[in-house]
Amino acid sequence: MSKLAEDYVVSTFVKPAVLKKIDPNQYGTVPKSSTTQALVSMLHSWNSSTDGKGATTRIVLFDFKKAFDLIDHHLLIAKLATYEIPQDIIMWITDFLSCRKQRVKLSQDCCSEWELVPAGVPQGTKLGPWLYVIMINDWGIGASNMWKYVDDTSIAETIEKGNISSIQDSVDDLAEQALANKFQMNQSKCKELRIGFAKSNTYFEPIKINDASLDVVNSATILGLTISHDLKWNEHVSGLIKKARKRLYFLSQLKRSHLETRELTQFYITCIRPITEYACPVFHDSLTKYLSHDLEMIQKRAMRIIFPWVSYNDALSAAGLQSLGDRRQELTDKLFQDIVTNNDHKLHSLLPPCNYNGINLRQKRKFNVSFKTQRYKNDFISFNALKM
Repeated sequence: MSKLAEDYVVSTFVKPAVLKKIDPNQYGTVPKSSTTQALVSMLHSWNSSTDGKGATTRIVLFDFKKAFDLIDHHLLIAKLATYEIPQDIIMWITDFLSCRKQRVKLSQDCCSEWELVPAGVPQGTKLGPWLYVIMINDWGIGASNMWKYVDDTSIAETIEKGNISSIQDSVDDLAEQALANKFQMNQSKCKELRIGFAKSNTYFEPIKINDASLDVVNSATILGLTISHDLKWNEHVSGLIKKARKRLYFLSQLKRSHLETRELTQFYITCIRPITEYACPVFHDSLTKYLSHDLEMIQKRAMRIIFPWVSYNDALSAAGLQSLGDRRQELTDKLFQDIVTNNDHKLHSLLPPCNYNGINLRQKRKFNVSFKTQRYKNDFISFNALKM
């Protein structure tokens, strides 16, 4: 009964009120938004800002300690009052959060005492992510770009050649906002990733949080994708292959257990193929031939297990599957078409300007795309705009 009531409160009152004031930099929880869209926005920004300009992009990846568990109820209720949510619903949410108790159970007869939970929102509920979004919705910084995906927050600053970095001011600003909202930054897990292609390295002062300097890393996992400092996908593809191989082992074990072909194919489609397709529009057009081949080998290996005496193409036909490359292309084309045809799409503003030519009626390209490097040309937005 409580789940039904929670769903009603979220869909009827909380969700519409939040969407009226949602930060455009927030990609989590928002309907018709996704990690893929957040990653497309990030990579497009970083590819564009470093496109043959000698500039360096400094990216700071923030980590908060137990973000959902440290939400202050008094601050949350005060923020709820600034939204168009009826007072009785706010009182219902207050009651939903109040007087919750928890205990630790070590064994059947060994339990701690019940204690009140003074802060935090219950995870695994429909209301929890929306309440978290409300807590951080008013966070913002001036000079740097910012991306939020629920409790994942990243900021980036592009420093033109010869200029001075001011990202420390943005980091301090965000740290102050987090402290004011009683969030705790885990500075030991916050990282800096630098993207730059200038021939000579530029020295930058280390970024600090609570007087601790952030580690500068060559790659980082952002929303499930491994992003390297050179914007190449070798490390990410290597990680995908390693993860897929572990599941291919289970596929081979199921084959030895004499499962039928249909069940084996379903296991592959459900548990192995999605590994290779997660957020694939972000990197598909940037893959080199050998990386694309390495990914295709995952499916070839799976088909050899399921159909041991059949060629790869015949196995695909028997299983009713496409090649992984064709699947990625299909998903990439679908996303770009959605962006182009929907003016309200979150990524529509990233499209390059249209070609309006009243004289040359044979103008083939819809968009006016300019680039200096192959890297930016192969960016998701640029590459697909060039095809239109």
